[in-house]
Amino acid sequence: TNRADSVSLLHKSSLDRPAFTAAKDSTIEDFSDGKRIIYYYGDVSVTYGTMKLSADYMEYDLLTNTLYARGTYDPATGETKGKPVMEDGGKSYTMEELRYNFKTRKARITNMVTKEDDGILHGRNIKMLPDKSINITHGKYTVCDCEHPHYYLQLSAAKVITKPNQKTVFGPANLVVEDVPLPIGLPFGFLPKRPDRATGLLMPTFGEEQARGFYLRDGGYYFAISDFMDLKATGEIYTKGSWGMNVASNYARRYKYRGSVQLD
Repeated sequence: TNRADSVSLLHKSSLDRPAFTAAKDSTIEDFSDGKRIIYYYGDVSVTYGTMKLSADYMEYDLLTNTLYARGTYDPATGETKGKPVMEDGGKSYTMEELRYNFKTRKARITNMVTKEDDGILHGRNIKMLPDKSINITHGKYTVCDCEHPHYYLQLSAAKVITKPNQKTVFGPANLVVEDVPLPIGLPFGFLPKRPDRATGLLMPTFGEEQARGFYLRDGGYYFAISDFMDLKATGEIYTKGSWGMNVASNYARRYKYRGSVQLD
């Protein structure tokens, strides 16, 4: 058994290897087929370029440059502590398990959660590609910040594109409330990184009212018609039968006029 600080010097001596900067303990194991695997335990962190990863447990294969990370199950509390957290490019990803190859820069991730502007994106099976884009199957998009959200859009497949501008595109999706799928869906969706002003889809908010039931509202489309005028068309629907539509337009020219028109 060696101290993790001494092992980290092995990685820092080579520019093409990750740098393990912290760990409570570590061991090195040599196999008959030439493999050398380092096992890190307790508050482990590693940096590689702009990426930083932390977890309670990691395995690093020196031969294949492959990293495996996961948390540690605590039988006393029934919870997993130290789940892997990846930070890169101002984004943070929390996951259950991670397998990352530093040569190909590809990763396989299980049960990941990340914030997307005002919402939260969950994914069960994820592949991260060298360009940092992410392919997700069995995903969820929600504004509920609970670990198991009360309401969400169930996504059959989604892709998070980071370059040149970050956006998320998803395939067929339907609304789920309290784990009950509702007959409300979208054939596809597009979640751009919110600019100051641009034409695009307006994601609805989800919630519940005592009088009208669960709702899906303020979803629709925004049109940036020109520098002087816009148009927003939104709708709302409730499980107890109520529904509504709204069309609103703002217009303005500096020092000359300003106004708005709204129809409900």
